[in-house]
Amino acid sequence: MSSNNLALEAISFLLIFILVVFLAYYVTLFLNKKAFNVYKGENFDIVDHLTLGKDKNLYIIKVCNEYMLFSVTNDSIVYIKTLKENDIKIKDKSFSFKQSLNISLNNLKKLSIKNLGDNEHDKDKKN
Repeated sequence: MSSNNLALEAISFLLIFILVVFLAYYVTLFLNKKAFNVYKGENFDIVDHLTLGKDKNLYIIKVCNEYMLFSVTNDSIVYIKTLKENDIKIKDKSFSFKQSLNISLNNLKKLSIKNLGDNEHDKDKKN
């Protein structure tokens, strides 16, 4: 096998890998949008939720122009109170690819530091 064929094969594997990563990203993005649309209707929207424990959640739901707080367990759904619109902070649910990539890289870096410890390159950046 010549070096030209080896280089061509390496480049083709790299291009296929990049294509698979981008396809996985866009399929995940598409499925994520579909999942969010399940919880969104014409007049209803789950604005935020907080998991308090196994099968115990708090939900802020927008119904028409009112925001309501609900407690949800396996056995019950309990209305707690109506919230004022100026008390609610709504996160922007749209992420760019760059934001998602930065979040993933930071999480990967934290995991590697946790599992492998600091390396010389990271120590230089801190000083």
